[in-house]
Amino acid sequence: MSLEDIADRLYALLPEKFTAARGAEAKAADNALARQISALRKPTVGAWLVNTLARSEPDLLDQLLSLGPALAEAQRSGEGAQLRELGNQRRQLVGAVIDKAFEAADRAPTAALRSEVESTLDAALADPATADAVRSGRLTRALSYAGFGGVDLEGAVAVGPARPSGKKGTKSTPSPAPAKPAAKPDRTKDIAAAESRAQDAAGNLDDAVRACQQAQQAQEAAEAAEHQAAADVAAAEEALHAAREARTAAEQAARKARHRTEQDAQKVKSAQTKAEKARTALDKLRRA
Repeated sequence: MSLEDIADRLYALLPEKFTAARGAEAKAADNALARQISALRKPTVGAWLVNTLARSEPDLLDQLLSLGPALAEAQRSGEGAQLRELGNQRRQLVGAVIDKAFEAADRAPTAALRSEVESTLDAALADPATADAVRSGRLTRALSYAGFGGVDLEGAVAVGPARPSGKKGTKSTPSPAPAKPAAKPDRTKDIAAAESRAQDAAGNLDDAVRACQQAQQAQEAAEAAEHQAAADVAAAEEALHAAREARTAAEQAARKARHRTEQDAQKVKSAQTKAEKARTALDKLRRA
């Protein structure tokens, strides 16, 4: 299996699964290929979103990137009306493509990630080489365009075309090679190991940033639940206070009612005694 095939498989994975999968692929390969696999950089989340878009929605991505040459031509010709129309199409398409990228990746569209994806798409619209890099689905980091010159693609594409930033259309003059270059120690293994550590550190940073964002979201949810619970407790305490006041009033009314009942019972007893005395007196008179 070629390095390109392995890279395609790795860069289609979730970023958090990349490092372990890269290690497994390198372990299964021969020494030369294993070194190349180990040198593959873990993509940032923003780059992974664009890679996912390139795999899941290639037609939509091509529709957007096809505006790049038309925009460049309109800028060269100075046709304001056409430039405005293309600019409106660009804004609408970029927004739709970004939404589709988050939908395809099933990720929350945070402001920071939207900015990375938009910056990368803007760079692809401005530079044909960057458009090819985006289409490859093997980006390792987000890209940006300063508004002049080229886009810095150095180390931004795994197993793909890359070129350093510079002005378009300019050619660099090669420096003359020294007649007898000094021998340098072979630091290939050290460099590869350092690159691997740097890539893992960058990946760990991405994971930490994502974990921090998730923790912030969990904190916001917990604080909202805390506020709701506090409101519920306040309402319950108010209801308890009202219930206690009602109980006190009921106890007072019950005491008054018992007192009245006792008074009425005494009156009944007194009336019964008087009635018995009257009947006794009446009986005596009748017998006399």
